[in-house]
Amino acid sequence: MNAPKSGLSKALVELHVAILLAGITGPLGRLITLPAEELVWYRLGLSMPLFAVLSLWYQKPARPAGRLVPRFTHQQWTMLATNGALIGFHWICFFSSVKYANVSVALVCFATSSLFTALLDPVVNRNGLRWRQVGLSLLALAGIVVIFQFNTQYRLGIVFGLLAAVLSALFTLLNEKPAQQIQARTLSMYELLFAWLILSLVSPWYLRHHSIHWPAPMDWMYLLILSWLCTVFAFTLSLSALKHISPFTINLSYNLEPIYGILIAFALFHENRMLDTSFYVGFACIFLSVLMQTLYTLYKHRTGLVVSVNQRIETKGGSVFPAEESKM
Repeated sequence: MNAPKSGLSKALVELHVAILLAGITGPLGRLITLPAEELVWYRLGLSMPLFAVLSLWYQKPARPAGRLVPRFTHQQWTMLATNGALIGFHWICFFSSVKYANVSVALVCFATSSLFTALLDPVVNRNGLRWRQVGLSLLALAGIVVIFQFNTQYRLGIVFGLLAAVLSALFTLLNEKPAQQIQARTLSMYELLFAWLILSLVSPWYLRHHSIHWPAPMDWMYLLILSWLCTVFAFTLSLSALKHISPFTINLSYNLEPIYGILIAFALFHENRMLDTSFYVGFACIFLSVLMQTLYTLYKHRTGLVVSVNQRIETKGGSVFPAEESKM
């Protein structure tokens, strides 16, 4: 009788450690002195090989002899490339928000991603738009407007934060089908590979307008923490937690990530001293809208209505979260 309980307790610890690691991505983005574009390029380059090793290791018994690359359809390759591009540019927008504003503003803007998901779902999946979604989105929009007014120097950061939220929402919706067809580690490895390749392809254009920066010694340490702990290790913990916790519960739990990140930013950088009443009013509106959306989703789940469970990548700022394991 104690074994299942101990397994559940361990899974809950693993889940919240993974969420905490995801919450650290914003503060790490502020500590790393590289521009957002170069930061993301290094993060992808450091994370991807470790994902490849894990993917090959865990699939070794099931992989056909002599075959390293899975047989994906043309449509699957296209979706992997599309989602990889969304991951790469999402991370760039998120870390740009951190650089141009601060961690708290970036995470508050990013917290609207679940609402953008609800708004974009009718467009992507041809579902009908519900008045509940419109009402909650208007509440979140009111919060964004209030935050946008509180400090003019943060406006560009707010724009990048909202773009990051929109890209995260698109990724969540477009990644739903591949997540049901492809094993989670393999899916993440190829999406990160495409993200790195796409950023590398556009790097000549970037270098024509910007000078290259070599990471300082402390930057390397923070990049390794960001890539190996906050990306790969957090992903592994989430997969382990899936053995005892439902994907639905994990998906809801990741709504805590912005809160963890903001509290860490308050503790490390004392960002609370730079924020005025209007920020907290805007944050309250956004938090309330996300909370109401979460409670409604929880109600639907408990009453047996259909709930879509998606795979999400840091995308909460930087976390790689597997919604479910597929058999491919």
